[in-house]
Amino acid sequence: MQIYIEYVIADNMAVNMLLIYATAITLRRKFSTLRAVVASAAGTAFAVLMPLWEIKALFIAKIVLALIMSAVMLKHKDAKSYVKCLTFFLLYTFLTGGICVALLGANDSFIALRNPDGYTPAIVAVSAFICLFAAKKLVGYVTLARREKKYIADVKLVICGETTVCKGYWDSGNRLFYKGILPVVVSGAGFARTLPNLDKAEKVEGIKLSTVAGNKTIKGFIADKLYVSEDGVEKEFDNVVIGVGENDFKGFSLLLNCDL
Repeated sequence: MQIYIEYVIADNMAVNMLLIYATAITLRRKFSTLRAVVASAAGTAFAVLMPLWEIKALFIAKIVLALIMSAVMLKHKDAKSYVKCLTFFLLYTFLTGGICVALLGANDSFIALRNPDGYTPAIVAVSAFICLFAAKKLVGYVTLARREKKYIADVKLVICGETTVCKGYWDSGNRLFYKGILPVVVSGAGFARTLPNLDKAEKVEGIKLSTVAGNKTIKGFIADKLYVSEDGVEKEFDNVVIGVGENDFKGFSLLLNCDL
């Protein structure tokens, strides 16, 4: 079987770069293009020369190659950092291979993407992109879970005797005070519309809100009480001003004031 060398080089370089990028994203490490190119080139050189060497212990040789590529692709501060890099790189490499097999076996239409000599760069590229997508989703999930554990708190908001349970997010950037006295908690617009007895609450105006888009003034109301629970401890706050924002928040309802 004849294999075009340009397909091997281009495909291996592209796929190696994607796998290295996926590894860097997962570890939340700085992606160095130079390091990635050098590591990818080492993997590509092995793929090109592999048929000439007649390596019997091919699996062991690939593991050794992964050890070398993992040492080069990212800058490691200690052995633990290196082991994590190696683990995820191997994981995404084997996952890519598994997806390739699944795609080729499950859908004959992909055969049309092959070149005349049976090499399948499109399949490998699609598999690597799937791994990259999975890496981004994994990082997003882990980041959200960490944020919820560290910054999300259970909140009870009392308005004219009616209690509403929700989630609040401690925002280090929220240091708003109404008239320099009362701390301001910002509510999502949609959440505010669902609050009972809101029409009976004392209204306030002129809450100055600073955002990346500029300064604006919003309206709000004063809650009777605000209870925040963290690690089994409930804290009670009186006369907290709730400013009603223009948009809703994802994953929580209230943007808590860090000076409460």
